[in-house]
Amino acid sequence: MMATKQSLIQIHPSDNVWIALEDFKKGQSIEQGGLTVLLREDIMRGHKIAIKPISIGENVVKYGFPIGKAIQEIEVGTLIHSHNLKTNLDGELSYTYQPPKKSISTSEEINLPTFQGYKRENGDVGVRNEIWIINTVGCINKVSENLAKMANKIFDADNFDGVQSFSHPYGCSQLGDDLVYTQKILSNLVHHPNAGGVVVLGLGCENNYIDLFKNEIGAYNPDRVKFLSVQEVDDEMEEGMELISNLFQ
Repeated sequence: MMATKQSLIQIHPSDNVWIALEDFKKGQSIEQGGLTVLLREDIMRGHKIAIKPISIGENVVKYGFPIGKAIQEIEVGTLIHSHNLKTNLDGELSYTYQPPKKSISTSEEINLPTFQGYKRENGDVGVRNEIWIINTVGCINKVSENLAKMANKIFDADNFDGVQSFSHPYGCSQLGDDLVYTQKILSNLVHHPNAGGVVVLGLGCENNYIDLFKNEIGAYNPDRVKFLSVQEVDDEMEEGMELISNLFQ
């Protein structure tokens, strides 16, 4: 049986190997670019096939570059692998990167790309200026969503892009790494530069309770990040709106 062209690939015209794109059997004839090769052994998909005789010490060429030297005589139609191929690498090489020196005079104008953004006090830059409600547990998704809806009806300004809530089903009975991964994701949201202000909304009985979550948040600006545990207040909507109002100002 003759293999079709689609069964083989020669990556570079100077390569002395073909790559099998399917499994071949010993004695099978394969053809590519007018060259026919009779296989001397089984060749599995993805392996190299010699298309020219390769002598001991001669380079095996793939991608147009030598990938190693033959350590035994390799006949046409033979599998090329670690049993008959050795790397050309030998010993240790030292390398030092020396970038080209380019001097720029103080009078030279440097045109760097810019964009309209919001630079935060820690140096991060956001492309939006929003207030984010990050709830520590999925049990209060609706509280978070309703707060955002109410706030967006009230607060508006030319440089303000609205209030966003981030619903999720986590934080309640999580333990170990499962809880830690949730905390890391939520903490990254708290620190995100698109949020000019953040309300961290907790329930009070979840595993990811606010005081524990603060350990993952680390350092934060209390003028930018506010916390509310809804089980500790009489009206979480009223308290939440007051915190958002403080952040909006």
